[in-house]
Amino acid sequence: MMSNKYVLSLRLFILLVSIAIVIASNSASANLFPSTDSLNQPENARSTGADAYEQLNDLTEQIAASENLETARTLALGPTDKAIDALKNARSIMPFSDDLQMAENRLSDARNLILLASSQEQVADEFSGIMLASLDDDQVAGVKIGKVSCNYSTGEVIAIVIGLILGIIPGLILLIVLC
Repeated sequence: MMSNKYVLSLRLFILLVSIAIVIASNSASANLFPSTDSLNQPENARSTGADAYEQLNDLTEQIAASENLETARTLALGPTDKAIDALKNARSIMPFSDDLQMAENRLSDARNLILLASSQEQVADEFSGIMLASLDDDQVAGVKIGKVSCNYSTGEVIAIVIGLILGIIPGLILLIVLC
């Protein structure tokens, strides 16, 4: 009973956030990483993608250095499963979103590769491989990441928000996967 109220509250919150996003602007942009000009760093020092998120790098290193294969899988599957759950929740709000279905399929495939991995290093490699490819769709929000521009549809924004509610790592995974 309590979980049903929680899911309903979460859906209502996500619906209100998505309506606010659509009403507020047809396009939003943000810079997720500090400008290299403001930091006085050379142009080639810019980070994009998963490398820019210290939490993901730290988790990948923890996975590779874990004591055994089962621990490595547990570390990799926790945030991956939460990201998949976030996509499923977003799809319940926007059931006809092809981009969300594609992202869920891709994360499920990556999850299967993590399960098939035969060493901690391979699990870490499969986990970091989740962030390599990107998806694209009709865009509502644009986010500038260094020289790379990411555009998110309304459904993708909802999925990212749900991912961030479930945890920083699942939210970061979705930021990169949906870019």
